[in-house]
Amino acid sequence: MAPQQSKPTLPVFYNVDAVVGAAPAVNKQEDVVMVQFYFTLIAANPLSVGGTEFYSAASAVRITGNCDPATVNAIRALQAEVKKSQPGTIVDGRISPAQGGYGYGGGGLFAITHLNESVQHRHLDIWPRIDKINGCPPEIKRLVTRTVQGT
Repeated sequence: MAPQQSKPTLPVFYNVDAVVGAAPAVNKQEDVVMVQFYFTLIAANPLSVGGTEFYSAASAVRITGNCDPATVNAIRALQAEVKKSQPGTIVDGRISPAQGGYGYGGGGLFAITHLNESVQHRHLDIWPRIDKINGCPPEIKRLVTRTVQGT
């Protein structure tokens, strides 16, 4: 995991190592598990903002470590939801690693940035210790140790 530029509202950032989602994505298991875990957390704790299509798509995601149609659909639904307020958002069904900051040319933020912020806002009491959330997969516990503790 490459370190990211500091953002006051997101001092710890969990990034993917490679693209997750629609082909020709790499879909590394740990990356897929993190994205799926994030979607399950968001679906379990809906906020008043966000479209029903997105929450429906996020609710269909299961943590398997394999990028399946439900995961790709949830990624597209996230991107489509964000595009409503940020027209520069690319809807391609892929979560790319954030590189050089939280956004990309064209005014959009990387989808992984949106996922981090969404989970952070739902778990302000423990962020960045997402490993303390019930049902946290072992892969994410190892990711938190590497990212937060530096080992």
